[in-house]
This record gives sequence, structure tokens and C-alpha cells, in this order.
Amino acid sequence: MIGTTVSHYRILEKLGEGGMGVVYKAQDLKLDRPVALKFLPALFTRDIEAMERFVLEAQTASTLQHNNICTIHEIDQADDLHFIAMDFYEGETLARKIARGALKTEEILDIGVQMGQGLAKAHSLGIVHRDLKPANVLITADGVVKILDFGLAKLSGRASLTRSGSTVGTVAYMSPEQIQGGEASHLSDLWSLGVVLYEMAAGAGPFRGEHEAAIMYEILNADPSPLRAVRNDIPEPLEEIIARLLQKDPSRRIASAAALAAELRAVSAAPRPAASARSIAVLYFENMSNDKENDYFCAGITDDIITDLSKIAGLNVASRTDILPFRNKLVNTREVGAALGVGYILEGSVRKAGNRIRITAQLIEVRTGFHVWADRFDRLMEDIFDLQFEVS
Repeated sequence: MIGTTVSHYRILEKLGEGGMGVVYKAQDLKLDRPVALKFLPALFTRDIEAMERFVLEAQTASTLQHNNICTIHEIDQADDLHFIAMDFYEGETLARKIARGALKTEEILDIGVQMGQGLAKAHSLGIVHRDLKPANVLITADGVVKILDFGLAKLSGRASLTRSGSTVGTVAYMSPEQIQGGEASHLSDLWSLGVVLYEMAAGAGPFRGEHEAAIMYEILNADPSPLRAVRNDIPEPLEEIIARLLQKDPSRRIASAAALAAELRAVSAAPRPAASARSIAVLYFENMSNDKENDYFCAGITDDIITDLSKIAGLNVASRTDILPFRNKLVNTREVGAALGVGYILEGSVRKAGNRIRITAQLIEVRTGFHVWADRFDRLMEDIFDLQFEVS
């Protein structure tokens, strides 16, 4: 399809694919501008109900004129191809951003405020998204949040064209009432936004399982781990906001997206204490050998160093859970330090060859980004425990 012309759009490249369509970047030949075209898969064009949902998506989303919502230009058909023409944005999805690791508190608050503003506009028009998730949120190159894909939206008060009682949406982000087949409301969107906020902060969602049924069970029956137990630098007011969004009883959630945005702005404006000078995070030591089995060895060394440092009176040490989101990732130590609320970062590498081991370690001051200590240790494997203590 790339290189072809559909109506007055020349297809340039494929951007992505979801349950209700395939999205391409295209050039509008009439207005000479880039657009995104979403095509309904041919399989669905034979499904009258799917076609009705597709048309309703465009009609619904086209009424949403807001800076934090993707702009819809038109719905059209060329031959057997049905498509929606939308604004094209340079940027990345929130899902891709989270895949690189947990976000800084400032980013979480900024993105949360913008998502709340966009949802507030939709909800004011009686429109519920129903499928809010990181893959449906785009962050432009300028940092502007765009909520995408109201393809599963429905107008409150109108007869639904999405089957009531069916679990339409992505399970991990669905509210308890949606899983139970109930009517989705603006409070369902707020639950989903709570899941997204938790995932931005923790690097993983609050409800997990090996399969959909297990995730559904967790959503209906389990409480997520307290966010500050996963990451101790999160402000308590933000943790409380997310906990209120994840109340299983919709009536106990924050009442509106507008109220949520206001609360997040208040947290963002509040001063936060600086990191303690006597605080440290030990990042997982890098395995420099070719044997992947040594990954476990490196993890063990890291855990033991954390344990040894934790015994030092007056020294605050980030927990293993805190540093887990940064494992096997190329990270900026100053950003990691700010995210974890620590004054120093200890990082290093391990090279194991036969019965010998070499450990290099560097201590970095987060405030300046400068190394304040570095050393290299060469020992026999039989001296490994003494070596770990020496590094600590």
C-alpha cells in the first residue's frame, strides 16, 4: 500500500496497527500537509456493526476540538477502503516512553494534567473513551499530550453501538465495572488513567497476570502494591491521588477529570524536599562477559552490596525494588538519582574469567554528575565475599 494514492492522500509509511484499524502516514495532496490515515481492515468491512463503530469513531472524535486530543479531519471511502484522516504528530507513544523505564515525577504530573484536561473536554460532551492506555497516548516532540483513538468511545445517553456486556478494550487498563459487563462512564476513564499514572511511576502496571483471566481477577479482587513501596521518591499526595482513582467502587473515585487535573497541578506546584546527601542507589552491575549465566552472578553481587550498605547507620539506601526498573537499561545517572531521590549513585561492571573476577565501581554525585570515587578490584573467586565487602 505504501506509495499508492487513496483519494487525495499518498501513502508514505505504516505507523501502527490495532484492533480497529491500520494507521499510515500520508501526504494530503490537496492541502500539502502530512496526515495520519486509519483504515478499517478489509475483514471488518463485511461486518455491519464494526462499520457502524468505525463511522461513529470519526463522528465522535471530530467534535473533540482540544489541544490534548487528536484532531480528526474527515471520514471517507475510496473503492472498498474506509478511512479516517487525522492530524499527524511527530513524537512517540506513552507506551514506548514507559518501555524505557519509569518516568520522573515532573513528567508524570505534566502528562497526567494534560490527559486529565483532554478527558475533561470529552466528558463535558458526554463522550467516554473506554480504552485509555499508554498505546493510545502520543507525546509530541514539543511535549504536548494527544489522546488518540476514540474508536471504542460511546456517547453517554445514546444507544450503544458497542455491545453492552462485552469486554471491549485492553484488559489491564479496564475498570472493574467494564470487566463485569457494566456500563462504562467517565469514572471508568478515570480508573484507566489511574492505571496509566501508576505505570508511569512504577514502570509496570498495578494489575498483572500470566493471562487475561488472571489480570481480570486481580482487578476485581486485589489491591495494588502501595506506590511508595515500589518507588520511595513519589510524593505522598500523588500516591493518594492514584489510590483514589483505583477505587473499585466508582463512586469513591475522584469525581471528574477536571478535578483530577486540578489536583495534579497542585502537587506539581508544591515544593519538594531535596535529596538527602546521605542517600545512595546501587544500580545493577553490568555483566561484561559473554556468558549470560553471569547475569545472575552480577545481580547477586548488587544485592549483597545493597545489603551491606543498608547496615550503615544514617545512610539511606534505595531498595532493590526501587532500582529494578533501571536494570539492563542505558540510563542517565543524574536522572535516575533525581527519580529515586538519592544524593549518590553507585554503578559498576563485573568481568568473570575462569577462577578470576574483576569488578569496577564508580560513585557518582547526582547533583553534579561527577565521579567522586572509582576503583578496580581483581580477585580470585574464592575471595568474592571479601571483595563485595571491600566495594561496600
